[in-house]
Amino acid sequence: MMRPLLTVSALELRTRLRDGTALIIAVIVPVALATLFGLALGGDDPPLRATVGVVDLDRGRLPADVRREIAAAEQFKGVLTLRDLPSEQAARRAVDDGGVGAAIVFGRDFSRTVGAGGSGQVSVLTTPESPLAGVVARSLVERIAVMVESRALTERFAAGPAEPLSVVSDPLAGGKVDLSVYYGSGMAALFAFFVVGASFRSLLTERKLGTLNRMRAGPLAPWVPVAGKAIVGFALALFGVCVTWASSTLIFGTTWGDPVAVFAVLCAHVLAAAAITMLVASRVKTDAQADGVIMAVSFVAAFFGGSLVPIPNLPDALQAVALFTPNGWTSHALVGLAGSGDGLSSVALPIGVLCAIALTAGGLAAMGLKKGLLG
Repeated sequence: MMRPLLTVSALELRTRLRDGTALIIAVIVPVALATLFGLALGGDDPPLRATVGVVDLDRGRLPADVRREIAAAEQFKGVLTLRDLPSEQAARRAVDDGGVGAAIVFGRDFSRTVGAGGSGQVSVLTTPESPLAGVVARSLVERIAVMVESRALTERFAAGPAEPLSVVSDPLAGGKVDLSVYYGSGMAALFAFFVVGASFRSLLTERKLGTLNRMRAGPLAPWVPVAGKAIVGFALALFGVCVTWASSTLIFGTTWGDPVAVFAVLCAHVLAAAAITMLVASRVKTDAQADGVIMAVSFVAAFFGGSLVPIPNLPDALQAVALFTPNGWTSHALVGLAGSGDGLSSVALPIGVLCAIALTAGGLAAMGLKKGLLG
């Protein structure tokens, strides 16, 4: 059965390459648009403002000094806002409600423990919806932890406020996301729908021309034409998003984050896009209808999912809607990778959601194809 499948896939690939649609939709247009958007709007991510809550359960001198000096540091002017919160429970509510992007909690007896040479307890609360604030808070806590381990805080606490506490040289360095990353990943996510959609659309065209019936009349299993086109659509879309990724990195000198994690997210997104477009093809009657529905689905998912407008720039209600689209999860994952430098484990949830979308849409599409094209 592999030979017929490879034959159908090779025929589909040759057809797509011959008429030029694969090259145009998968590579030229997304790379060109990503480059134009990056050149026109590139630079630091505009939401370079973070609100971080501070919970001081210690009520001692050291947390107050740390908080005061962070607030007074020039590198945080106009960028970081600290908000005092009364308890860890209040901090959790504020993070969940979006009142603050992250929160730092100084544990009880922190000053006394550090003053005695211990490590003290400082924790950070973050949310995926505010990756920049999370990066800032984690950077601050990690720096405080390093200073505690090196006894720098202990010595300073014992000696008095002769030297100002340097919390971190530039905690936002890992949290800046160039807009070229937003638009590069956005164009890649958008055109993945169009690339895989072209393959499934051709099923409807071949049914209209009678080619599909002739293929089914031969010694082929009914699923072979669909699987062959799906393989080619997935491969071309994955190639296209990887080319857009590479071009964005080379042209603008930016990074999308850990390569393995980025590739895994892109694979999961293309898989979800393929399943959704296959679902569309299983429900419509003509190739013209498929074109219209796929275009509508693609642009709606792109707008609400942050492919056309960065998610932090959307109203709060639309930011919540983004999590109902594959583009939204892809955007959250890629921006988080670019901003934090984390690895594959940090995007396990978005990848899992994208795969769940693919399984759900793919299952519904299979049932529709069985009743329609394959029935």
